[in-house]
Amino acid sequence: MRFLAGVLFALVLAGAAQAQPASSGPVNTGHLTAELVSSAQGIAPGQTIHVALRQQIQKGWHTYWRNPGDSGEATRLDLTLPAGWTAGAFVWPAPHRMPIGPLVNYGYKGEVLLPLTLTAPAGARPGGTVALKGKASFLVCEEICIPESADLTLALPVTAGPAAPDPKWGPAIARTLAAAPKPAGLTAAFRKEGGVLKLAVAGGPLKGADVADAYFFPFSGTAIDHARPQAIERGSEGLTLTLTPGVDFQAGDGPAALPGVLALGEDGPAYELTAAAGPAPAGAAGLGAPPAKA
Repeated sequence: MRFLAGVLFALVLAGAAQAQPASSGPVNTGHLTAELVSSAQGIAPGQTIHVALRQQIQKGWHTYWRNPGDSGEATRLDLTLPAGWTAGAFVWPAPHRMPIGPLVNYGYKGEVLLPLTLTAPAGARPGGTVALKGKASFLVCEEICIPESADLTLALPVTAGPAAPDPKWGPAIARTLAAAPKPAGLTAAFRKEGGVLKLAVAGGPLKGADVADAYFFPFSGTAIDHARPQAIERGSEGLTLTLTPGVDFQAGDGPAALPGVLALGEDGPAYELTAAAGPAPAGAAGLGAPPAKA
Protein backbone atom coordinates (compact mmCIF):
# COMPACT_ATOMS: atom_id res chain seq x y z
CA MET A 1 0.00 0.00 0.00
CA ARG A 2 2.84 2.35 0.87
CA PHE A 3 4.53 1.41 -2.40
CA LEU A 4 1.37 2.21 -4.38
CA ALA A 5 0.97 5.53 -2.60
CA GLY A 6 4.60 6.37 -3.38
CA VAL A 7 4.10 5.56 -7.05
CA LEU A 8 0.96 7.72 -7.23
CA PHE A 9 2.77 10.59 -5.50
CA ALA A 10 5.65 10.32 -7.98
CA LEU A 11 3.21 10.38 -10.91
CA VAL A 12 1.55 13.51 -9.51
CA LEU A 13 4.93 15.20 -9.21
CA ALA A 14 5.85 14.19 -12.74
CA GLY A 15 2.56 15.56 -14.09
CA ALA A 16 3.09 18.85 -12.24
CA ALA A 17 6.61 19.12 -13.63
CA GLN A 18 5.32 18.55 -17.17
CA ALA A 19 2.79 21.35 -16.71
CA GLN A 20 5.52 23.91 -16.13
CA PRO A 21 7.25 25.74 -18.99
CA ALA A 22 10.90 24.78 -19.45
CA SER A 23 13.38 27.35 -20.71
CA SER A 24 17.07 27.82 -21.31
CA GLY A 25 16.95 29.97 -18.20
CA PRO A 26 18.54 33.41 -17.85
CA VAL A 27 21.46 34.00 -20.22
CA ASN A 28 24.08 36.59 -19.30
CA THR A 29 25.23 38.38 -22.43
CA GLY A 30 27.81 40.58 -20.70
CA HIS A 31 25.84 43.68 -19.71
CA LEU A 32 22.35 42.23 -19.36
CA THR A 33 20.60 38.98 -18.58
CA ALA A 34 17.95 37.77 -21.02
CA GLU A 35 15.32 35.02 -21.01
CA LEU A 36 12.00 34.06 -22.56
CA VAL A 37 9.09 33.90 -20.12
CA SER A 38 5.41 33.01 -20.56
CA SER A 39 2.14 34.40 -19.25
CA ALA A 40 0.76 30.86 -18.93
CA GLN A 41 2.02 27.45 -17.88
CA GLY A 42 1.04 25.98 -21.25
CA ILE A 43 -1.04 26.63 -24.36
CA ALA A 44 -4.14 24.93 -25.77
CA PRO A 45 -4.94 24.28 -29.46
CA GLY A 46 -6.09 27.53 -31.10
CA GLN A 47 -5.24 29.58 -28.00
CA THR A 48 -3.28 32.85 -27.94
CA ILE A 49 -1.05 33.66 -24.97
CA HIS A 50 1.78 36.10 -24.39
CA VAL A 51 5.45 35.34 -24.10
CA ALA A 52 7.99 38.05 -23.36
CA LEU A 53 11.65 38.77 -23.83
CA ARG A 54 12.87 39.78 -20.39
CA GLN A 55 15.93 41.98 -20.04
CA GLN A 56 17.65 42.63 -16.72
CA ILE A 57 20.06 45.40 -17.67
CA GLN A 58 23.25 46.14 -15.76
CA LYS A 59 23.15 49.36 -13.75
CA GLY A 60 24.29 52.35 -15.80
CA TRP A 61 23.61 50.61 -19.12
CA HIS A 62 20.55 50.70 -21.38
CA THR A 63 18.93 49.12 -24.42
CA TYR A 64 16.70 50.71 -27.05
CA TRP A 65 13.06 51.27 -27.99
CA ARG A 66 11.63 50.58 -31.49
CA ASN A 67 12.89 54.04 -32.50
CA PRO A 68 16.24 54.41 -30.72
CA GLY A 69 16.35 58.19 -31.23
CA ASP A 70 19.53 59.92 -32.41
CA SER A 71 21.61 56.74 -32.28
CA GLY A 72 21.38 53.10 -31.27
CA GLU A 73 19.52 50.04 -32.48
CA ALA A 74 16.23 48.48 -31.39
CA THR A 75 16.20 45.13 -29.60
CA ARG A 76 15.36 42.21 -31.90
CA LEU A 77 14.06 38.69 -31.37
CA ASP A 78 14.17 36.24 -34.26
CA LEU A 79 11.92 33.32 -33.31
CA THR A 80 11.90 29.88 -34.87
CA LEU A 81 8.45 28.26 -34.57
CA PRO A 82 7.02 24.91 -35.64
CA ALA A 83 4.76 24.88 -38.71
CA GLY A 84 1.34 26.42 -38.01
CA TRP A 85 2.44 28.38 -34.95
CA THR A 86 2.50 32.19 -35.19
CA ALA A 87 3.98 34.99 -33.13
CA GLY A 88 3.23 38.72 -33.18
CA ALA A 89 5.46 41.77 -32.94
CA PHE A 90 6.72 43.24 -29.67
CA VAL A 91 4.37 45.33 -27.56
CA TRP A 92 6.80 48.12 -26.68
CA PRO A 93 6.50 49.81 -23.26
CA ALA A 94 6.85 53.59 -23.33
CA PRO A 95 10.57 54.45 -23.44
CA HIS A 96 12.65 56.84 -21.40
CA ARG A 97 14.62 59.77 -22.76
CA MET A 98 18.36 59.25 -22.44
CA PRO A 99 20.52 62.32 -23.16
CA ILE A 100 24.04 61.35 -24.18
CA GLY A 101 26.21 64.37 -24.96
CA PRO A 102 24.47 66.30 -27.76
CA LEU A 103 22.18 63.35 -28.56
CA VAL A 104 18.90 62.09 -27.11
CA ASN A 105 18.12 58.39 -27.33
CA TYR A 106 15.04 56.39 -26.36
CA GLY A 107 15.23 53.16 -24.42
CA TYR A 108 15.14 51.20 -21.19
CA LYS A 109 17.10 50.74 -17.98
CA GLY A 110 16.80 48.15 -15.22
CA GLU A 111 14.27 45.43 -16.01
CA VAL A 112 12.02 45.48 -19.06
CA LEU A 113 9.61 42.95 -20.54
CA LEU A 114 8.87 43.02 -24.28
CA PRO A 115 5.68 40.91 -24.72
CA LEU A 116 4.43 39.36 -27.95
CA THR A 117 1.53 37.06 -28.79
CA LEU A 118 1.95 33.34 -29.44
CA THR A 119 -0.90 31.48 -31.16
CA ALA A 120 -1.19 27.71 -31.39
CA PRO A 121 -2.73 26.08 -34.45
CA ALA A 122 -6.12 24.43 -33.99
CA GLY A 123 -4.50 21.11 -34.81
CA ALA A 124 -1.90 21.25 -32.04
CA ARG A 125 -1.90 17.94 -30.15
CA PRO A 126 -2.49 18.06 -26.38
CA GLY A 127 0.07 16.13 -24.41
CA GLY A 128 2.94 17.35 -26.58
CA THR A 129 5.31 20.25 -26.16
CA VAL A 130 6.02 23.24 -28.36
CA ALA A 131 9.65 24.36 -28.38
CA LEU A 132 10.28 28.05 -29.06
CA LYS A 133 13.79 29.00 -30.09
CA GLY A 134 14.88 32.59 -30.47
CA LYS A 135 17.98 34.66 -31.04
CA ALA A 136 17.75 37.94 -29.14
CA SER A 137 20.02 40.78 -30.23
CA PHE A 138 20.70 43.91 -28.22
CA LEU A 139 22.79 47.05 -28.50
CA VAL A 140 23.72 47.74 -24.87
CA CYS A 141 25.15 51.17 -24.14
CA GLU A 142 26.73 53.22 -21.38
CA GLU A 143 29.36 55.65 -22.69
CA ILE A 144 30.18 53.03 -25.30
CA CYS A 145 27.84 50.63 -27.11
CA ILE A 146 28.35 46.89 -27.33
CA PRO A 147 26.30 44.50 -29.50
CA GLU A 148 25.28 41.44 -27.50
CA SER A 149 23.06 38.44 -28.22
CA ALA A 150 21.57 35.34 -26.60
CA ASP A 151 20.18 32.06 -27.89
CA LEU A 152 17.02 31.44 -25.88
CA THR A 153 14.53 28.58 -25.67
CA LEU A 154 11.13 28.10 -24.08
CA ALA A 155 9.23 24.77 -24.07
CA LEU A 156 5.49 24.97 -23.36
CA PRO A 157 3.19 21.99 -22.73
CA VAL A 158 0.25 21.75 -25.14
CA THR A 159 -2.78 21.34 -22.90
CA ALA A 160 -6.30 20.11 -23.65
CA GLY A 161 -7.80 23.31 -22.19
CA PRO A 162 -6.46 26.79 -21.40
CA ALA A 163 -3.48 26.48 -19.06
CA ALA A 164 -3.28 28.23 -15.72
CA PRO A 165 -1.49 31.59 -15.63
CA ASP A 166 2.16 31.47 -14.68
CA PRO A 167 2.18 32.68 -11.05
CA LYS A 168 5.22 34.92 -11.52
CA TRP A 169 5.32 36.03 -15.13
CA GLY A 170 1.57 36.06 -15.79
CA PRO A 171 0.95 39.09 -13.54
CA ALA A 172 4.19 40.80 -14.63
CA ILE A 173 3.33 40.50 -18.33
CA ALA A 174 -0.25 41.62 -17.63
CA ARG A 175 1.04 44.78 -15.89
CA THR A 176 3.35 45.52 -18.81
CA LEU A 177 0.52 45.14 -21.32
CA ALA A 178 -1.84 47.29 -19.23
CA ALA A 179 0.69 50.14 -19.02
CA ALA A 180 1.85 49.94 -22.65
CA PRO A 181 0.84 52.82 -24.95
CA LYS A 182 -2.36 52.14 -26.84
CA PRO A 183 -4.88 54.20 -28.84
CA ALA A 184 -7.25 56.23 -26.67
CA GLY A 185 -9.46 58.04 -29.16
CA LEU A 186 -7.21 61.10 -29.41
CA THR A 187 -7.46 63.43 -32.39
CA ALA A 188 -4.06 64.61 -33.60
CA ALA A 189 -2.84 66.81 -36.44
CA PHE A 190 0.44 68.39 -37.47
CA ARG A 191 1.51 71.25 -39.67
CA LYS A 192 4.85 72.76 -40.55
CA GLU A 193 5.15 76.47 -39.80
CA GLY A 194 8.37 77.94 -41.02
CA GLY A 195 11.17 76.03 -39.32
CA VAL A 196 9.04 74.27 -36.69
CA LEU A 197 6.52 71.47 -36.57
CA LYS A 198 3.31 71.92 -34.60
CA LEU A 199 1.76 68.71 -33.25
CA ALA A 200 -1.71 69.32 -31.79
CA VAL A 201 -3.53 66.61 -29.84
CA ALA A 202 -6.98 66.68 -28.18
CA GLY A 203 -9.32 64.19 -26.58
CA GLY A 204 -10.83 62.89 -23.37
CA PRO A 205 -7.66 61.54 -21.70
CA LEU A 206 -5.97 64.96 -22.06
CA LYS A 207 -8.80 67.12 -20.75
CA GLY A 208 -7.65 68.49 -17.39
CA ALA A 209 -4.54 66.27 -17.41
CA ASP A 210 -1.15 67.37 -16.14
CA VAL A 211 0.73 67.92 -19.40
CA ALA A 212 3.75 69.72 -17.97
CA ASP A 213 6.09 66.84 -18.86
CA ALA A 214 4.39 65.72 -22.07
CA TYR A 215 6.70 64.35 -24.75
CA PHE A 216 6.15 62.89 -28.21
CA PHE A 217 8.15 59.81 -29.24
CA PRO A 218 7.75 59.36 -33.01
CA PHE A 219 7.96 55.89 -34.53
CA SER A 220 10.17 57.25 -37.31
CA GLY A 221 13.76 57.92 -36.34
CA THR A 222 13.99 60.78 -38.84
CA ALA A 223 10.71 62.60 -38.18
CA ILE A 224 12.09 65.13 -35.70
CA ASP A 225 15.33 66.38 -34.18
CA HIS A 226 15.22 64.33 -30.98
CA ALA A 227 17.76 66.46 -29.13
CA ARG A 228 15.75 69.67 -29.42
CA PRO A 229 13.25 70.58 -26.67
CA GLN A 230 9.52 70.12 -27.18
CA ALA A 231 7.75 73.30 -26.06
CA ILE A 232 4.25 72.70 -24.65
CA GLU A 233 1.15 74.85 -25.01
CA ARG A 234 -1.96 73.79 -23.11
CA GLY A 235 -5.51 73.80 -24.40
CA SER A 236 -8.91 73.15 -22.84
CA GLU A 237 -9.06 69.74 -24.55
CA GLY A 238 -5.41 68.88 -25.05
CA LEU A 239 -2.05 70.36 -25.98
CA THR A 240 0.21 71.49 -28.79
CA LEU A 241 3.89 70.56 -28.97
CA THR A 242 6.42 72.59 -30.95
CA LEU A 243 8.93 70.19 -32.50
CA THR A 244 11.98 70.60 -34.70
CA PRO A 245 11.34 68.74 -37.96
CA GLY A 246 13.77 66.07 -39.15
CA VAL A 247 14.78 64.89 -42.60
CA ASP A 248 11.30 63.40 -43.22
CA PHE A 249 10.12 66.99 -43.73
CA GLN A 250 12.95 68.21 -45.94
CA ALA A 251 11.36 67.11 -49.21
CA GLY A 252 8.06 68.67 -50.28
CA ASP A 253 5.27 68.74 -47.73
CA GLY A 254 6.63 65.88 -45.67
CA PRO A 255 4.78 62.70 -44.72
CA ALA A 256 1.00 62.40 -44.75
CA ALA A 257 0.94 60.93 -41.25
CA LEU A 258 3.03 61.14 -38.08
CA PRO A 259 2.57 58.10 -35.81
CA GLY A 260 4.09 57.73 -32.37
CA VAL A 261 3.52 57.80 -28.63
CA LEU A 262 2.49 60.78 -26.49
CA ALA A 263 3.71 60.26 -22.92
CA LEU A 264 2.63 62.44 -20.00
CA GLY A 265 5.86 62.25 -18.03
CA GLU A 266 8.37 59.48 -17.39
CA ASP A 267 5.97 57.45 -15.24
CA GLY A 268 2.65 58.86 -16.47
CA PRO A 269 0.16 57.45 -18.94
CA ALA A 270 1.19 57.09 -22.57
CA TYR A 271 -1.01 56.97 -25.65
CA GLU A 272 -0.42 55.70 -29.16
CA LEU A 273 -1.60 58.09 -31.87
CA THR A 274 -1.32 58.87 -35.55
CA ALA A 275 -1.40 62.54 -36.43
CA ALA A 276 -2.63 63.59 -39.87
CA ALA A 277 -1.38 66.59 -41.81
CA GLY A 278 -3.91 69.36 -41.40
CA PRO A 279 -5.48 71.93 -39.08
CA ALA A 280 -5.29 71.51 -35.31
CA PRO A 281 -8.28 70.02 -33.48
CA ALA A 282 -10.35 72.39 -31.37
CA GLY A 283 -9.12 72.97 -27.83
CA ALA A 284 -5.52 71.91 -28.42
CA ALA A 285 -4.01 75.32 -27.57
CA GLY A 286 -4.76 78.76 -26.20
CA LEU A 287 -3.95 78.42 -22.48
CA GLY A 288 -0.23 79.09 -22.61
CA ALA A 289 2.65 77.03 -21.26
CA PRO A 290 2.16 74.79 -18.21
CA PRO A 291 2.97 76.45 -14.88
CA ALA A 292 6.59 76.13 -13.84
CA LYS A 293 7.14 73.41 -11.25
CA ALA A 294 8.40 74.47 -7.85
